[in-house]
Amino acid sequence: MKHIFFFLISLSIYAQDTIPTIKSVVALDKMNVVYRGFPNPISIAVNDAKSYKVYGNGVKQDEKGNYTLAPGLGLTTKVYVEITKIDNTVVVEEHEFRIKGIPTAILTLNDEFSTQLYLEFKLDELKNAKLGIKFIDLLIPFTPEVKQFCIKIPRYPTLTVKGNIFNEEVLRLLKKARKNDIILISDVRSNYMITDGLYKRTNPLIFKIIK
Repeated sequence: MKHIFFFLISLSIYAQDTIPTIKSVVALDKMNVVYRGFPNPISIAVNDAKSYKVYGNGVKQDEKGNYTLAPGLGLTTKVYVEITKIDNTVVVEEHEFRIKGIPTAILTLNDEFSTQLYLEFKLDELKNAKLGIKFIDLLIPFTPEVKQFCIKIPRYPTLTVKGNIFNEEVLRLLKKARKNDIILISDVRSNYMITDGLYKRTNPLIFKIIK
């Protein structure tokens, strides 16, 4: 994932002495905004420090040393950088970010989507068609991968499909659709949608087949 960093320098500093402090830098993707319940990637840089610790509500570090921030409730959240300087004095800097709710996840079919009306496709357009997820107005470049979905046409049982491609089994089902049948895709699972052990829901995708 590529990140365009927006550098933020803290102005709120707590020091144990009067020696000029070292300013830490927290790099965030866009416009000082983080999304609630979302692992927002951040990067920490500190100059001339012996060591430092980073903490805050929702701050995590992975095995490769990369940081993410997944804030909870509230309108703002803070990341704290505790810096041990070369002379062993300690300063703590805070960096505050605004919290936004993550936009609704919208399903796409062959990169097409609709927030109001159903989509229309010819049957041959759906061979190996790809199901995706899009976030409208999301400032962070992120595209989850669909891992499983359900598809339903009238008069037939719901079909559960692994992956994100319309395979031969899906196409056989679609060939049974009648004119004006509403076809529903729902219960989507992806590599992003797990939060606290639960799958978040996307809005269903509705489409018709043009005979």
